[in-house]
Amino acid sequence: MTNKQIKKCPSCSKEMYVSRYTCKTCNIELSGNFGVHSDQVTNLFSLSNEESDFIKMFLKFEGNIKKVQEHSHLGYMAIKTKINEINIKLGNEGETGMKDLVKTFDEVDTKSPSGHIKELLSASGGKAEVSMLRGEPMKIWATEEGVRNSFYPTLICEWRIFDAIVIRARELGGRMYRGDAESQQGKRIGSKEFSLDTIDAFISLKFYGNEIGSTTTRRSTYYAAILDWAKIARNNRSKGLGGYIQLSSNWK
Repeated sequence: MTNKQIKKCPSCSKEMYVSRYTCKTCNIELSGNFGVHSDQVTNLFSLSNEESDFIKMFLKFEGNIKKVQEHSHLGYMAIKTKINEINIKLGNEGETGMKDLVKTFDEVDTKSPSGHIKELLSASGGKAEVSMLRGEPMKIWATEEGVRNSFYPTLICEWRIFDAIVIRARELGGRMYRGDAESQQGKRIGSKEFSLDTIDAFISLKFYGNEIGSTTTRRSTYYAAILDWAKIARNNRSKGLGGYIQLSSNWK
């Protein structure tokens, strides 16, 4: 019997990951952290069971919204909203209006981190591909509020937060630790293990409504990758004290 993929921890609701693969034929086992947010699985693991069932029903009725309405008892707008939410999670956020959006980037303050990122995205049609620390390619695209990505499609890396991270990194001398391992492990903000000066702790308190002593979601991984792509900061692996960003000389 094959069990359904469990996406969230039933205790703390944090993201679960696959830690072991086993071959049924020869019993070879591979252990490690096999994340689910990758192009290899096209973000399907980011969908809830309810969303997966909705996709099956949508395909069963070949996209006939009227039949989907009759079967699901949902209204037309509720169905369209659900389709849009699933598209975002799958990295299929529509390109409708992308050209118009990019036009609004023509007159931006390129001296600010967010303005510089907008300028780079504008030059590439609103979309780009960045590399994560392990080398995996991650697609990013511009929205009015910020930048979305293919690894964590529901996260909007907000323009104002890029600016705030760089300002705080300057205050810290140009280096700022990500805190991604601590947030992933459920460490509490402000504890000995999870400094307030890490990116995840800083943005969680300032922008995402968290409080000192609470746990938070890992977001710094994606902000850091985009800052690295824009050459605003270098995204560095851990050297015993945790991964960090180092501001480029012209952004210090």
